Amino acid sequence: MTLSEVTGISGEAGNFQVTVREHPRYVDMDKCIACGECAAKCPKKVDSEYEAGTSKRKAIYVKYAQAVPLKYQIDAEQCIMLTKGKCGLCSKICPAGAINYKDTEKIHEINVGAVVLAPGFEAYQPGKDNVWGYGVYPNVVTALQFERYMSASGPTEGHLIRPSDGKEITKVAFLQCVGSRDENKCGNSYCSSVCCMYAIKEAVMAKDHVPGLRTSIFMMDMRTHGKDFDRYYQRAHDESGVRFVRCRVHGIEPEGDSGDLRLHYINEEGRQVEEFFDMVVLSVGLEVPEHVKKLSDIAGIKLTKDCFAATSDFSPVSTSKEGIFTCGAFAGPKDIPQSVVEGSAAAAAVADILAPSRGALTREKTFPEERDITTEDPKIGVFVCHCGSNIAGVIDVEAVADYAGTLPNVTHVERNLFSCSQDTQDNMMQTIREQGLNRVVVAACTPRTHEPLFRETLKAAGLNEYLVEMANIRNQNSWVHAKDPSIATTKAKDLVRMAVAKVDRQVSLKPISVPITQKALVVGGGIAGMTAALNMAEQGFEVHLVEKTDSLGGNALYLAHTWSGEPIRQKTQQLVEKVTANKDIIIHMKSEVTAAKGFVGNFTTTISSADGLTQKISHGVGVVAIGARPYRPKEYGYGVIQNVVTALEFDRLFKLKE
Repeated sequence: MTLSEVTGISGEAGNFQVTVREHPRYVDMDKCIACGECAAKCPKKVDSEYEAGTSKRKAIYVKYAQAVPLKYQIDAEQCIMLTKGKCGLCSKICPAGAINYKDTEKIHEINVGAVVLAPGFEAYQPGKDNVWGYGVYPNVVTALQFERYMSASGPTEGHLIRPSDGKEITKVAFLQCVGSRDENKCGNSYCSSVCCMYAIKEAVMAKDHVPGLRTSIFMMDMRTHGKDFDRYYQRAHDESGVRFVRCRVHGIEPEGDSGDLRLHYINEEGRQVEEFFDMVVLSVGLEVPEHVKKLSDIAGIKLTKDCFAATSDFSPVSTSKEGIFTCGAFAGPKDIPQSVVEGSAAAAAVADILAPSRGALTREKTFPEERDITTEDPKIGVFVCHCGSNIAGVIDVEAVADYAGTLPNVTHVERNLFSCSQDTQDNMMQTIREQGLNRVVVAACTPRTHEPLFRETLKAAGLNEYLVEMANIRNQNSWVHAKDPSIATTKAKDLVRMAVAKVDRQVSLKPISVPITQKALVVGGGIAGMTAALNMAEQGFEVHLVEKTDSLGGNALYLAHTWSGEPIRQKTQQLVEKVTANKDIIIHMKSEVTAAKGFVGNFTTTISSADGLTQKISHGVGVVAIGARPYRPKEYGYGVIQNVVTALEFDRLFKLKE
């Protein structure tokens, strides 16, 4: 449900009653065809929230070109008809008669077994009265605005120009920790976790957009702590030429009427420095929106002093109320990979609660009867995607489409702004039916992420899902040959020709069902492995837990407390007791994996124990949680000076009180 908010949550784990208020859209979604005629004629313009205020939208709009559902909505606070009773132009123009000014809000009561709170965050908004000059100097922008300037579908179509005069930038500064780690200016003492990496990414990408661009990042320190993040930081410095300045800028001033900005800071030598830039980008932190704080009150969960959801280090997706979980930035600032991991963890936690009633309300999606094409001659439809400007900004898509029309057995060719959008999918289904197409080529992006979508589109149109072929003219072409449109266009024609030749010979295939072994194998008996094993076991699956030592717990056995003060050894011991007591978990101590074969759903793994015995285990899935070992330094006198120890060894000494 879009345009909806939760207004009430009552009940307990396994039986919650959730009240949802659905706000009026003022557009009938069943009738709206997303043609855009209404927005084109609407006279009211306001700042676009999606574009972070860098461009305007209309009072009737879709948030962005790939919105799901791709249906227009009317901003009731901005619409002239709804606020003043005048205009009504969109209703007169709409060819589908989808406008409904009398639309009202709806209240839904939903019974659920568990709740996941993933309301996200909002970027810190620097006020006008601040040292950064945001809202005063037009060439001071937030990182989110800069991101939109770099986007091919953004307000400047990826051209990095200054808001003040449209001049291409030649020198840009990024100021770190704006809205983070600063109680005096913003009241947020915490680190927002993502700003260092997105600033480096934007600085590197900006240099690709503007050859010769000079980029400087002003920071207290770089917190590049994720997987391969520090390596990316080093590449940005060594290969891309991004300049890193360790300081906090204490003032920004305009340089006359030029639009340039003067930065004041003290360098690492303690000297006062004055430097000029075309543009300043504020790396803003993450905050909890006010409406999310209200949601937490409705859910009855506890918050931290910074208003993030309070969770345990040992159960990071569980809130203070049983049956209500959280994931993503609501539990604390985090990046996309960690948010995805937490989303999966929350889903697993919910599956644990709902295991007894699994499948009770499942409804299988139905498709129309598949058309038999065995006696038909090939009739191929080619759909060439612009992907905003990602493809069309480099490749001459019109020339590619014209070329596709000359290929054997191609009877229909069309170009789409976004082939993956809902309106294009609907149009593709209609075209397949009306034109009698029996094979389809989509010249767009990668099949790795989008082929399942187009397969489902074919099924919905009554065609066999395997009669589609994708030509990857974005990832393998326009992105690779961004600076050579002629070569990219020629290559796109080749890719489309190959895809047409291949799909011309494809036939309908029937999926087969393969039995799945309803067992799991977890390698590694540390906290991660035990948590995974316990979750699957509590859902009713048999789990084999393989540990190479003679005890469960891993490195956690030698740690005292988490940074927040939770007792690690005590929590680990409790987890060990739960795992050993669970009848569905079979523990293999002092054992290692020596061989593995098979495929998803059907694996056979051989494990060998310390006494030389081997055992073959059949399982459908596997989890590798073998952990890591600490680096043994050769520097700082380690191994030579007795009092030089690693952090893990220090925790062991703490345990022994030595």
